[in-house]
Amino acid sequence: MKGLAVAAVSSIMMLAGQLGTAHTAAAQQPGSLDRLVGLLADRLDTADTVAEVKWAAAQQNGSQPTIDDPAREAAIYDAMTQLGAQRDLPANWVRQVFQGQIEANKTVQRGLVTVWRSGLQSAPVPVTDLTGIRPVIDRVNSEIIDEMAARRTELAAQDCTAQLTNSVLAAGSREHDPLHQAALVQASIPLCES
Repeated sequence: MKGLAVAAVSSIMMLAGQLGTAHTAAAQQPGSLDRLVGLLADRLDTADTVAEVKWAAAQQNGSQPTIDDPAREAAIYDAMTQLGAQRDLPANWVRQVFQGQIEANKTVQRGLVTVWRSGLQSAPVPVTDLTGIRPVIDRVNSEIIDEMAARRTELAAQDCTAQLTNSVLAAGSREHDPLHQAALVQASIPLCES
């Protein structure tokens, strides 16, 4: 199991490294989806803190970190679907987008835990707990819904994938490592409304 996790992280990091070399040209052309992709990156920034908190709690309990939180995930899906409905966004699309956000966040968490478990790097001491980071996640989630509603025309357009790719490549320069870059790609995939 540990070998599979290391292999998965290595594959994601290699893919992101390849994408990172292409971001320079795209970064020079601002697009209409840049703010939305920036919000996805903001949400991914919370994954490090969440992983740190889960790692520290597991170390205190002598257990392994639990990345999945089905109850919290279900609450996010319900809340974002309801918020999306207030903005006339289809429930299935909102759910897909937030599944992408949550899975990308868990990709970062699993990647970090794998690195810490391997001893290649020590886990930082968390500066907060989950109750301290959840308001940030909730705020960014709401902003993602607002931006989805504001950019619905672009997200439904035939060239959505091309626009989204440019915005992801431009945003990739702010990410510090291939793991976060790959997770940003993963988070953006469900955005184009089919």
